[in-house]
Amino acid sequence: MNKDDFFASLAEPLREKVVEIAGRSYRLREMTEEQGTQYELMIQDKAGRFDFSRARRAMIAIMLLDDSGDRIVDDESQLKALPRSVAGVLFDECQQLNRYDAGEVKALVKNSDEVPG
Repeated sequence: MNKDDFFASLAEPLREKVVEIAGRSYRLREMTEEQGTQYELMIQDKAGRFDFSRARRAMIAIMLLDDSGDRIVDDESQLKALPRSVAGVLFDECQQLNRYDAGEVKALVKNSDEVPG
């Protein structure tokens, strides 16, 4: 790949997926590298350990879009009342869109072992 091809690839649209759950459609868009970094910082405590108590909601909050392509929620706390069954499906789909592989998840979990709760 040359420099021009690389920068041309940055202009390509991000992948999206519409997920149907219980008769409702949820639109998700993969994260940019910047959003991925923001996500990882959001789920770390002050010591830099990963706190997974908010991980699903935080990822869904970043990736969940309305019909216009705008984020639906401003903050992961707005998703606290989301049914766990819906959150689980959406989180799985978010991970697929972001291509988190098993090794990355294991590394994150290993780094979170010391987080209380």
